[in-house]
Amino acid sequence: MAEQAADTDAGPAARQASSSRAADAGWRWADGYDPQRTRREIVDSALYLFERNGFDRTSLTQIVSRASLTKGAFYHHFKSKEDLLWQIQNEYLDRQIELAQGILAGDSDPVEQLRALIRLSLAGIATYRAHVAIFYQERRHLTGERLRSVTEKRDILENMFRDVVRRGIEAGVFRGELNERIATYGIIGMCASAFQWFKPEGDFGVDELADQFCELILVGLLTE
Repeated sequence: MAEQAADTDAGPAARQASSSRAADAGWRWADGYDPQRTRREIVDSALYLFERNGFDRTSLTQIVSRASLTKGAFYHHFKSKEDLLWQIQNEYLDRQIELAQGILAGDSDPVEQLRALIRLSLAGIATYRAHVAIFYQERRHLTGERLRSVTEKRDILENMFRDVVRRGIEAGVFRGELNERIATYGIIGMCASAFQWFKPEGDFGVDELADQFCELILVGLLTE
């Protein structure tokens, strides 16, 4: 019961008290307390445990113990276990949105833009594999405003793909009989499923994977 209470959102008094205890983490580093490093250690610990054990079966005690930190250090950076999950989701989604916006601001050719978006999705899986796994497996644990904000960001990425597909159909380079929404769901679903089996250290790298996916997807889209 005490562990469950520790995982809920802390009130103002608890957060203030935890701030004064944040320096408890400083003993780990001879060069003194480093807030950014502490936050990174907590996130990395949670990524490892959430991916392997699931959100429900991971306790706050396990997260801080694996990071060799204290609960005081945790509450200095996060309000609760759900808040940590939310910020993990944001770390991945914000980076993908930023890079996707750069793609769409460049080459206006929908074929090349779609290739680039597919490569971005697969590179994201290679770089943020644990984030992606947790995004698809554990985001159901988000509630309220946190769930709404993550859903909005997911929709932003989806709409970027959909806009490229729509422009390709309008330009006559993608088949006109295709439904842009169904095509978009198919592309995103195909890319997303790769996190279940793709290993960057395996027999082929992310570039080869992206080339193969682009060929498979564009065969179904292109008019010629």
